Amino acid sequence: MQTSSSSSSILLNLDIFDTESIHVLPNSNLSITFRFLRPGDQSEVKILCRDWFPIEYPDKWYDDIVYDKKYFALAVCDVCTQQIIGLIVANILPIENCNREDQQILNRIFSLTASACYILILGVVKEYRRQGLANLLLENLLNTLYRHETCKAVYLHVLHSNKQAIQFYQSNLFQYRTHLPYYYLIKGEHLDAYCFVRYLNGGYPPFTLTDFATNAWSYLTQIKPCRLLNTIRYFLTDKFLFTDYYKRTSTYRQISRIV
Repeated sequence: MQTSSSSSSILLNLDIFDTESIHVLPNSNLSITFRFLRPGDQSEVKILCRDWFPIEYPDKWYDDIVYDKKYFALAVCDVCTQQIIGLIVANILPIENCNREDQQILNRIFSLTASACYILILGVVKEYRRQGLANLLLENLLNTLYRHETCKAVYLHVLHSNKQAIQFYQSNLFQYRTHLPYYYLIKGEHLDAYCFVRYLNGGYPPFTLTDFATNAWSYLTQIKPCRLLNTIRYFLTDKFLFTDYYKRTSTYRQISRIV
């Protein structure tokens, strides 16, 4: 997972949420309510993360997502038990403060001061899965991001072998962008990750070779040479000028597990 100082993250307006309302899931009659993490949740969240993810997170990280308002840390709770049964944690960063390997998720036409939202955690307790809770948590995050117009993308990293999580994100309009070899170190083994991105508020990705060929043909058939020249310029800039791959400095790695 990525971390950053509070000054480099962008605070979200969380006052728009009605955390007192109760929702009933139509297919199960399960009554749920949403609330943001609060002091005292650390132990419960730690137990959930140990069950969901094959990575140990330091205690400070659990304090951060509870106390630091830069995080969108939304829990869904069972009304009867008041237990947390699902959780999404994310934060918005200017592109220039994202990891080097993630700064290419946006087309270079956007400045590095444009922002993107990084999903650190999205998980649901096993007994409550298959009821749409992960979709509801993601929907709440997206609704917040659409109000934050400078945020042009929401993205995450997922273990390459986590097919269920990949299918979940693809079904929610996330696009595969990057293969990250040896991104995770889990139990002494280096494992690959994929980066998935969903674009919003007018954001769009860099041009790949396939994108370039498709757009070039489209512009030629429409006889729009100026647009074609712009496509060539952006493609060459993205492919050949952004070649600075420094060693990654992430402290935390996100492994989404949706079952």
